[in-house]
Amino acid sequence: MQIIKIIFISSCLILILGCTKQVPWDKVSIINNTNNNINISKKIDEKTPSNKVSKNEKDFLKILKDDKYASLCSSQDKYLTITNMEDSPKKSNLVRELFYEYTNNLTNSCIDQISFENTLKEKKYKKRNQYYEIYNTKIDKVSLLEKFDSNTYTVENILSRYEPKHPDFFKLVSKLDLNKLSIKQYNKLRLNIERLKLIKDYNNDSFVQLNVPSYNFTFYENGEVERKFGTIVGEEMSQTPILSSKMSHFIINPAWNIPDSIAKETIIPRALKNKNYLKSKNIVIRKNYNLDSKKYNFKDINWKKYLKKQVKYIPYKFIQLPSQANGMGRVKFMFPNEHAVYMHDTIGSWRFKSNKEKIRFVSHGCVRLEHPISFLKHLTINYTPKTYKDIRKSYLRNQMRTVDLSKKVPVHITYLTSFIKKNGELGFYKDVYGYDKIQKLNFSVKEEFTTLASINKENKSF
Repeated sequence: MQIIKIIFISSCLILILGCTKQVPWDKVSIINNTNNNINISKKIDEKTPSNKVSKNEKDFLKILKDDKYASLCSSQDKYLTITNMEDSPKKSNLVRELFYEYTNNLTNSCIDQISFENTLKEKKYKKRNQYYEIYNTKIDKVSLLEKFDSNTYTVENILSRYEPKHPDFFKLVSKLDLNKLSIKQYNKLRLNIERLKLIKDYNNDSFVQLNVPSYNFTFYENGEVERKFGTIVGEEMSQTPILSSKMSHFIINPAWNIPDSIAKETIIPRALKNKNYLKSKNIVIRKNYNLDSKKYNFKDINWKKYLKKQVKYIPYKFIQLPSQANGMGRVKFMFPNEHAVYMHDTIGSWRFKSNKEKIRFVSHGCVRLEHPISFLKHLTINYTPKTYKDIRKSYLRNQMRTVDLSKKVPVHITYLTSFIKKNGELGFYKDVYGYDKIQKLNFSVKEEFTTLASINKENKSF
């Protein structure tokens, strides 16, 4: 009986101890399970945002589907890789990198600029005075991607800061029609789209465009064509430089400061043959281009030594005084540039009646205008505090007068060989200076052409 009692008590103690120990183990199990759930939840929370495609990523990929800004260029393979990826942090990082590349292509073009600059340094191009100014914009990558990541700014809002402001940019992009263009035409159009990206941006919808291949003047007011007429531009060996500047003033009844090159080629030989030539053309000789500087008589100088081929500098300056026979015509429009080119009137207005290259590409680099007086009137009324009546008086009196603009007007001398016709169709100009041949894109147009054609054919949805 005693033994049975002892066994019973021992069993109870074991049971009590067992039950007592079971509680903490259950608690540990619950805590572990809770922690595991928290960890799993935390991992899910960490994974979900990075795997979730942001609104800007989606919008950017939609833009790339049709390459709305024509700026995929050499990033095409990266884009195709992204379209075949599942959503993941890696994909998001690639999209961000592609956004930076795309923006850079949009603002700084897809032209191989290093190759182009090296080509222009070659002897035959330097001999022709070929000059093409390129305007690049530095992009702050960190700031750009912060805006992209924040989703505070839309993709189009961000890109609008970098897109070309020229009214024809999106019009030309819309003409990248694979069904209507040959590879050669596609390449030419693509090159001209890139050239629009390199025009200096003054954030101004009012500007003058002097397009060399089409030899025409276009004045845009608030993004619309206000007036358009013909020009005469530089010949092959004295090419009009491609650049951007701002028109600051115009001169009524200007004197013509005749360059040494023209004096050597034309003025001196004619004056040697005809002793009355200078007087008939109202040309005087001075120590420099200041009319108040020392005077010289033509007969007192040995001019033949300055006609020798090796002589580049002439220490006497020929100036044609203001008159109706002045080579500058009756007005010239000035915009600062290192090449000393400007727009001006001309006594050879008959040239505007022809579209022949040999008639319209004959200047020494400056741009002659078909209707300079109508442009003068518009500038006077809209860009100076003067009245046109006042300006007209100076004009009629053959009085030389400088008139400053109260608001400077951007001037872009461009080289565009693709254009939109009046009927909305795409047209092409002749490559008169050869830039279509020596400017290369930094990606394969044929490859882009083939890839986009394949994408369109398969009608893929990205």
